[in-house]
Amino acid sequence: MGACDNGTPNRQAKASLTMLVTWTVWNERNARVFKHKSAPPPALLDSINTEAHLWVIAGAKKLGSLILRE
Repeated sequence: MGACDNGTPNRQAKASLTMLVTWTVWNERNARVFKHKSAPPPALLDSINTEAHLWVIAGAKKLGSLILRE
């Protein structure tokens, strides 16, 4: 590693956000394929935002720097 690791928290936050979005899209895909239900895009974004807040509460503190607060 280099002498300057300033980007590590931001990198961790982006990794958490990537996992969260991937997980949410995967769940939506499964609902469409197996349950024949689909959510409109705004509902999917709301779901991602809600999950992100829950992840921050659960300990993903770095993720909090990337999400909007209501």
